Amino acid sequence: MGARRRVGRSTLATTALVLIVAGAGAGGGGGAARAEPPMPQIWDVTPGTPVGDLPDEAFVDPACGTNGGPPGLPVGSFENFARCRPESSGLREIWFRYDDEFEYIARAARDEDAVARSNAMVVLGQPVILSVLVDPAGLVQGYRIITDPHADEERRMYAYTVAIAFKARFGADGWACDQLAPGEGETPITGLFVKKRCRKVADGQEIVVESRYYYKPGQSLLDPNTGLPTVNQFESSARMQMVAVDAVRK
Repeated sequence: MGARRRVGRSTLATTALVLIVAGAGAGGGGGAARAEPPMPQIWDVTPGTPVGDLPDEAFVDPACGTNGGPPGLPVGSFENFARCRPESSGLREIWFRYDDEFEYIARAARDEDAVARSNAMVVLGQPVILSVLVDPAGLVQGYRIITDPHADEERRMYAYTVAIAFKARFGADGWACDQLAPGEGETPITGLFVKKRCRKVADGQEIVVESRYYYKPGQSLLDPNTGLPTVNQFESSARMQMVAVDAVRK
């Protein structure tokens, strides 16, 4: 990939700054329209895309994925995907994040509207963890989006609702959903227990969406020792995986 596709962060910063300044000059005020170019999204990645064709100026800091956990071994480039251990499916998970240059410039310009538009690492206001799934031939065969378990409590409380947006992305029809039984020690939060798994196969792709909302064993609203409210002691999450049906090792 290298210099063939690489656009330096300084170039992006200069471009963004020019756009902000030009927008402010044309409108003569903070309410002027901004002309930020559209940012590539994980939704745009289709099965069969070579890793060398991923937009490495927008998808940055690739590392071995940990299925919703923190990034593992940094690999420097998506083309170094083979450094990561394959999953049982034969695919390798490569974690990445969106480039934050435009958000950084918007914050420097104190343009809150532009900051909100540029913060792409969220779905329905929830911080998310992104990764692509790569086959042994170096073709991207799917991706994962998982709500970030380290989000602040007030925001994370509603993370499970992001599953609605995940499903809507692939259409309302054709989903087969199961409400799973509580595991030992899992209890409802204020009367609500969500442990759902939905699956859909369409256009040669399998999409699985999961949502969780409950207390794990030992968690509760109040600390049994002090009687005080607990902090971030609950499970609330959503995750989505899309993968090409023919790409998974049987």
